Amino acid sequence: MSIFSSIRNVIARNVMPRVFLNWSDPDVLFRKRVEKEEVRQKEGRPHEVFYFHELSDPYSHITAQLIRNFKAEYAADLVPLVVGEPPSKTVHEPSMYRKYCLTDAIRIAPFYGLEFPINQLPNDKIISLAQRILCDLKKDEFISCIADISTLVWSDNEAALKALINEKTLSEEAALSVISKNEEKRTEVEAYMGSTFSYEGELYWGVDRLDHLEDRLKDLGLKKSIETTYISERKKTNAVDIPIQSNLKLEFYPSLNSPYTSISLERIKGLKEKYPIEIVTKPVLPMLMRNMTIPSYKGKYIFKDSAREARKYGVPFGKVMSPLGKPAERAYSLFPWVDEQGQGFEYICRLMISSFRKAEDIGNNTYLKALIEDLGLKWAEAKKHLDTGNWKEVLEENRLIMYEGYSWGVPSFRLVGGGDTFTTWGQDRIWLIEEEIINRLNK
Repeated sequence: MSIFSSIRNVIARNVMPRVFLNWSDPDVLFRKRVEKEEVRQKEGRPHEVFYFHELSDPYSHITAQLIRNFKAEYAADLVPLVVGEPPSKTVHEPSMYRKYCLTDAIRIAPFYGLEFPINQLPNDKIISLAQRILCDLKKDEFISCIADISTLVWSDNEAALKALINEKTLSEEAALSVISKNEEKRTEVEAYMGSTFSYEGELYWGVDRLDHLEDRLKDLGLKKSIETTYISERKKTNAVDIPIQSNLKLEFYPSLNSPYTSISLERIKGLKEKYPIEIVTKPVLPMLMRNMTIPSYKGKYIFKDSAREARKYGVPFGKVMSPLGKPAERAYSLFPWVDEQGQGFEYICRLMISSFRKAEDIGNNTYLKALIEDLGLKWAEAKKHLDTGNWKEVLEENRLIMYEGYSWGVPSFRLVGGGDTFTTWGQDRIWLIEEEIINRLNK
């Protein structure tokens, strides 16, 4: 790690906790919402919800099938904007990203009662044709036909798209000009991905976050019906006869600097309590310690999104002291030995709770000694492994295994046993892991 990285990490540990606490404070959030509404009313603006649609994005295809329902259910002015691919600096491992997103979208679509035509990404010619058609449409026309146009794109139906082109259709150059302006709006609201909604200072990415937007619009009295269901409601599978034991292993890939991982811990423990599975903990280095960079606006979104997901699941979050750098390295150095004693999962959980819920320095000797002893282990033995380098090879091996499933971020999961290895990524896919566990146990 360079001297500059070390300085950056020291600054982050000492300055950012106050920023993080402000970002995660629900009182601050709701006060800002009130202020935004007051400004909107003063300026005489309608309730505008901007939606950024990327035709090559699998998640946008899922969202496209919900757009008409959204417009019918909420008295808000939906403004759809066609955009291109996200800025390259926001996407790590781009080739893996596209493969993973397609697989993930195909998996989750049926749980929302939606369809995904074929298992391949659309080509540039198909995308260009659809862009020319959509960029020429008025808002209501766009909303009415986006699901059909998107289905043609993802069905590789070039002939049907060509049939919709006429002399009045925008040229490719004109469509790209419209997209460029739309992307300026995307940048203005600090969005970066397709399938993203924006309303008065907050972003809602895809079907996974649509419930947060729906809740906000309900609070504003914009829901047209009295029904309490969400248009993004997901169906669930019930377990039939859960066996006493199984050969299922859930490999859990956390990093010590991941806000999303920190809010997933209780739900992962819940899987172990509900089903006869073994949790195998395989930590990896944080992205920022793997020489990856994250734009500030993306980092801000991740943290704020983690905070609202934490509120949704009723877990504490926001008192943060980043473990980046030496604290993480010292904590990791003890992991292989702690894991051999059967306490790997609990050790990682305690470290993350300290970093993201208590703002404690996990690299401190006094802290580590107390944690080790609280786990029922001997500090005298643990000290022999502190600050050694054996852990680096273990974490790198974990990373390579994680990458095999086209996943480079955390928390990632691999379900092993009862069929082919099932890999998924993200705290918002724990429900999908549970579905797969149920599916394998029900066989």
